[in-house]
Amino acid sequence: MKMKKLIAEYMGWKIGVLDWRRPGNDGCGLVQVSFNLNDAGLCVKEMQRRGEWVNFMDYIEADTNKQCLTWNQLIAWLFNADNFFTDMAAWLKEKKNG
Repeated sequence: MKMKKLIAEYMGWKIGVLDWRRPGNDGCGLVQVSFNLNDAGLCVKEMQRRGEWVNFMDYIEADTNKQCLTWNQLIAWLFNADNFFTDMAAWLKEKKNG
């Protein structure tokens, strides 16, 4: 399953005709999902709401490619939206295939 589709499914974001969309702040209308750091923040909030944030971070820390990073470097690395969403999709895929 493609990265954006996995994440949209997890977040409850709807697939629009041309764009990925999420409900607006007032629950009405649609807002485009850009898969930027603003949207990453919404994903973190949802992971926290579901009690899965620690599991996601454990998944990230277990990645042998990132084991040489300090905690500060790892957090800074996740502040790149491409890095965050790539890892989130990999985590979701592993979780789904469980």
